[in-house]
Amino acid sequence: MILDWFNAEEAVLFAHEIVREVNRLFPPAEQKGKAIPAKEYQRKFDSLIVRVRTFSSKHRLNIYKKAKLLNTIKWEMKDAGHEEVIVNEFISFLAPLLVN
Repeated sequence: MILDWFNAEEAVLFAHEIVREVNRLFPPAEQKGKAIPAKEYQRKFDSLIVRVRTFSSKHRLNIYKKAKLLNTIKWEMKDAGHEEVIVNEFISFLAPLLVN
């Protein structure tokens, strides 16, 4: 039971899915020096919000799993070439959605 507390495999796999979706919706090469216009991309964000909330409600995410998920998203986005400001804003946007 205690080992399950540290099993964040599902959270990491979901993080990879989210980053693939972000890279598809907001290609890093097109974002250089630009802010993401919220109104223009609201529908795209809505689909991500629904996916994150659904995942969070179906999986009991403890603090370790939440941190692992967010950290994976952060580093995958940085590795993909997203600017640090956008990465940090996206992580700040997602963190409150992971409440069980």
